[in-house]
Amino acid sequence: MRKFKFLTLGCKVNQYESQAMRESLLREGMTEAGEEASDVVVINTCTVTGEADKANRYWVRRLRRENPHAQIIVTGCWVERNRREVEGLAGVDLILSNQEKPELAQRIFQGCGSPEVQSGAQPSNFRSKTEYASLQISSFQGHGRAFVKIQDGCNHACSFCKVVLARGRSRSRPLAGILEEAKRLRDAGYREIVLAGIQLGAYGRDLEPPLNLVSVLEALSSVPGIERVRLSSIEPTDVRTELIRAMKELPNVCPQLHIPLQSGDSEILAKMNRRYGRDFYESLINSLRNEIPDFCLSMDVMAGFPGEEERHFEETLSLIEATRPIRVHAFPYSRREGTRAARFEDFPEPLLRRRMRRLIEFSGGVACREKQKYIGRSFGVLVEKASSREGLVQGHTAHYLKVYFPGSQDLIGRNVRVRLMEVSGDGILGQVEDSIE
Repeated sequence: MRKFKFLTLGCKVNQYESQAMRESLLREGMTEAGEEASDVVVINTCTVTGEADKANRYWVRRLRRENPHAQIIVTGCWVERNRREVEGLAGVDLILSNQEKPELAQRIFQGCGSPEVQSGAQPSNFRSKTEYASLQISSFQGHGRAFVKIQDGCNHACSFCKVVLARGRSRSRPLAGILEEAKRLRDAGYREIVLAGIQLGAYGRDLEPPLNLVSVLEALSSVPGIERVRLSSIEPTDVRTELIRAMKELPNVCPQLHIPLQSGDSEILAKMNRRYGRDFYESLINSLRNEIPDFCLSMDVMAGFPGEEERHFEETLSLIEATRPIRVHAFPYSRREGTRAARFEDFPEPLLRRRMRRLIEFSGGVACREKQKYIGRSFGVLVEKASSREGLVQGHTAHYLKVYFPGSQDLIGRNVRVRLMEVSGDGILGQVEDSIE
């Protein structure tokens, strides 16, 4: 019996797509390899930064060494813009675009690691980036929450970003398929659904008749057994009045959003082509906090965008202070070929490293102070896994506060009432009050 293994790099959409491909191989009678060498290795790549590209190359070479007789398959966003480079790597047997992911099992069993595919020729069943590539899942291996992909592609063109080049413009999944999958995952025991997409707020605009993200939230709110619905990431300009109202009124929609900031300075945001300024972002977060009790924010922030001066960077820090995120994903600017920002003058590396250190330290302090506001209060924690901290399990509140507390693995998948006691590292230590299943 043939064995396979997956390595997934990058975003929640990639994680979802890997799970869908994994299930397609299981349906064909293949089994998942453990530590032993595999017959098939699938590497689902990311290309959001230069570091991601380095990781892609490293893992292709390493997994070839560790699985010398395996069929090595490379897919994901790296393939979309760097196909010739991937073709030149020794040991790559099959290359699949994002749109070809639904055909993974078919290609394996047809032996399609052929020169035709390697040459970059389009397969006979070629699916363009204007179509939504249909994938589906029944479980979510290794996760206490289940992701449901509802949208692909992006209609924005941020000057630093390759995503629109790799994924194409926005296209949406029909609502009926989303509901069917959510019910299937509920029946498999998942209580929290995380809606995933590349530009989540663009959902439904391309459907006939048109829908929007609120349509999905309202439909999922009527599905018994789904206790939480969470949005993975959403652009500031896509957080509109009707979405805020839905978050306030629908009881199973989590009071938390990940809203990328990138910079707190309007001049830099304009160079990034981010379509909003500092005042818009700050006003949006104030509106969310005024409307939604205990609203929690997380964000992406970039350091070292070309032309960023000290005054611009200080504006970013001050906006982080003003908006009080519980989590900041800080990352350095990375020059990406094919983007407009690639023509800008590179940022000095030593200064970039200093700014990254300061950004991480500063945002960590802000997050710690914001989490302190929840100490002494009790919340439901959906237990996701055993913690690396001995004797503890971990999970998240609806607000996306990570909580560690004493417990055994039989709590995984259960919703437990926990009193938050102390901020510790990246989370909060708690004590069980009672089960609220």
